Amino acid sequence: MSHDRPGRTGNADVDRLLDDFGAVSRHYEKIYEELADLRGRGEAADGLVRVEVAPGGALLGVDIDPRAMRLGSAALAEAIMEASTTATERATARMTEVLEPVIGRANGFSESLQGRLPRMDVDSSITSDPRVSEALRSLQELRDRYGS
Repeated sequence: MSHDRPGRTGNADVDRLLDDFGAVSRHYEKIYEELADLRGRGEAADGLVRVEVAPGGALLGVDIDPRAMRLGSAALAEAIMEASTTATERATARMTEVLEPVIGRANGFSESLQGRLPRMDVDSSITSDPRVSEALRSLQELRDRYGS
């Protein structure tokens, strides 16, 4: 089967699904990059203790000003915990901001797929294209994941 434009299957439904899938994939890649760079920062004891965490609260760095040693061990431990808690809250809040549109978009994409694939008349020459087969597999994984 010959197609007028590169990257097109000749089946409008499949082409539309591939376009939708491509847009969602590009958006997910951008979100993934944002999440990879996401950090939360917190400080306590008037800035003498600073903490940086990854999403989920994993410590990436702790900076303790030498003057913080005058606080005593209990106060220093409390300051570290306070800075860590603040950093984790900030990382979690930012992660939520980043993921909120993705979750909504994935749900909308999943809803748009409901019932479409089984009704599509996809001829076997189209599904023999490895790109189409991979996209259909990925779409099925999304349907399975989001319950459509």
